[in-house]
Order: sequence, then structure tokens, then C-alpha cells
Amino acid sequence: MKRRKAWKWMVTGVLAAVMLTGCSSNGNGDTGKTGESGGNSGSGGDKSYKIGVAAQGLSHEFIKSLVESMQEKAGELKVELVVMDSQDKIEEQLNQVDTLVAQKVDAVILNAVDLVGSSPAVDKVKEAGIPLVEVITFTENENYDVFVGTDPKQSGIMMGDILADKLGGKGNVALLQGQIGHSAEITRGAGLQEALFDKHKDVKKLTEQTANWNRDEAMSITEDWLQRFPEINAIAAQNDEMAMGALQAVEASGRKDILVVGIDGIADALKAVKEDRLTATVLDNVTAEGKRAVEVAVGLIKGEKFEKKELVDYVPVTKENVDEYLAK
Repeated sequence: MKRRKAWKWMVTGVLAAVMLTGCSSNGNGDTGKTGESGGNSGSGGDKSYKIGVAAQGLSHEFIKSLVESMQEKAGELKVELVVMDSQDKIEEQLNQVDTLVAQKVDAVILNAVDLVGSSPAVDKVKEAGIPLVEVITFTENENYDVFVGTDPKQSGIMMGDILADKLGGKGNVALLQGQIGHSAEITRGAGLQEALFDKHKDVKKLTEQTANWNRDEAMSITEDWLQRFPEINAIAAQNDEMAMGALQAVEASGRKDILVVGIDGIADALKAVKEDRLTATVLDNVTAEGKRAVEVAVGLIKGEKFEKKELVDYVPVTKENVDEYLAK
């Protein structure tokens, strides 16, 4: 898939060359086993660096893409990547980080499950003297070394601007929230509030409910909404998985007058935008972010210096520009 890189940085360095392996957890914090969350594996060579990854949840297409991009970059740099699936569970993630620290990995990449709940993992890693990169999602604990990702509030603002334009500044909007307490749920919600509801007094928030980033939950919630709120004009979903679930419910109802907007730019959302079924999505360049997280982790191991935050811009994607981002 073609992705627009909008990096606000450019750090060049000679990166270490060592052999790639990949492993994953079986979801319970164990390591050294190959599970469904999977990575590629290899052996031999001059293996120098081992980087542990605690991923939010590999059931999400977006997070799977994040991990795949990290595995690709690890292969290029020939470093060992130990991938663990936290399955959206705070306690699971904390246990897995404990395991990575016990394994004496050279660096940790944390894709936090929760803004507050995942914060103790940061202190655990730093107390062990291990470099820490937070990627995509973040914690309230600023003791990490570098955050690689986006300003999630920007995506909420872009979503709000899209909806304000498509609604003509008037209408009733339902909000599908991500997992409550997640950094993106909080910040994307703040951006949407600022750009849409605060600026456009004739746009009303009709209802809101968490679907926990999940497509099936979003479909079920939307089915209920369509019965309870016939006056609904638009659905704002804080990720594309939920947007696609909402779209499925809307299409099944026969309603053609409801706008649905998501965030992330996953493959089937882009396809739905192209087909004029999904109103829009806001692209998060997960491939660039995942690769950069590995580059920064290797640089930190080597003692290189980086800005505290390395940010990538979101991109609003509508039918007018979707062809730029579809797989060729």
C-alpha cells in the first residue's frame, strides 16, 4: 500500500547489522514459544541486539500491521525481535514487560494498552537501565526515552472537520469510542469535540458508547442505535474496525443517508471509501511508525540521541484522494 510519509524529522545513522529472529507469546506472558501472534524466525549470524515488543492486541488489523512493519525493519537491520501479544489486557502487558526485562532484552518497544494502567511498565523498564520506545499509543508516564507515532488529537480534529463539511454544519452524530482509558480514545475524542461539537452548535452528539475497537461490537451497537435514534445523521468511529462494523449495520438497515467516518486507513476501509460506501477515514501511517520505532530502538542501544517525540502527520482520505493510498 502506498503511504504518504509526513515525518517531521530525519535522523540518519549507521545501524547495526545482526541476525533477525522473531518469536511471540502465547498470550499468557510466556516467551520463547512461537504462537499465533507470530513473527518470523531465523538462526545463525552475529546476533547482537534483542528488542522486546509488547503489542496492544494482535486481533486488531492495525496493530498487526504495526508489528509486521517492525518485523520487516528488524529483518533489514538483522536484529532479534521478541513480539508479545497483550490481548488488550493491562495486567497481561505488565506481566509481559516483566518477562522481557528478566530476559535482559537490549530495548523495549511498548504499544501501550492503557494510558494509565500501562504506566508502571515504563518504570520497570527504565529501572533496569533498558532503553524504551513507546509507539502509536502512549502512557501518562513520561519516563520513556522516545515516543514514535502521531498526535491522536489531530485525527479527531480531522474527523470533525470532515463531518462538519459533509453535514453542512448541522446534524446528529453518534460516537463509537475505543477502549475507555486508552490514549487514543481520550485524545481522538478531545479532537472531535473541539473541531465538531464546540465549533458547530447545530451539530449535536446524539449518543456515545465504547465498542472497544471491535468491529462486531460496533455493528451490534449501531443496530441498536438505528432502532433507538432514527434521527441519526452520522457515525464517528474512533477506529476503522468500528467504522466498518457500523457501516455493515447501516447497509443492512437499508439506510443510505447516514455518514460513517473512521480513523486508521486500514485496507478494507480504504476500499470502502473508494466504493463510496464509507464517507472517509483518517490515515495513520502505521508502516512508517513501526519501522521508525525499530530504528530508534537500535539507535538508543547504540547511545544515539533523539527528540523526545517523533511525530507523523495523519492524512484525511476521501473518495477524492483515496487512489493515492490503495494497494497497487
